[in-house]
Amino acid sequence: MTQDAKAAMVRIAVVDGHVEADFEARRAGRGGYLHPTLECAERFVSSKVKQFRALRRKIDRPERLQIAAAIKLRLDRNSKVE
Repeated sequence: MTQDAKAAMVRIAVVDGHVEADFEARRAGRGGYLHPTLECAERFVSSKVKQFRALRRKIDRPERLQIAAAIKLRLDRNSKVE
């Protein structure tokens, strides 16, 4: 796992009790960060660690799948634009 600047990462935020990808990094509240890559999204989904320390809450598998799908969709859109 490598460290990058926040601007290069995808922020994950808890919004109204639900965890979601915050691509604009503007949502209020606690946030965590993931690399915007397929590899990182897949590792996030398959992680055995339930607690996401930065968010101070557990993220269940359906939430992880939803976040990974949002990242993959964003990556697909960006690759078509280039």
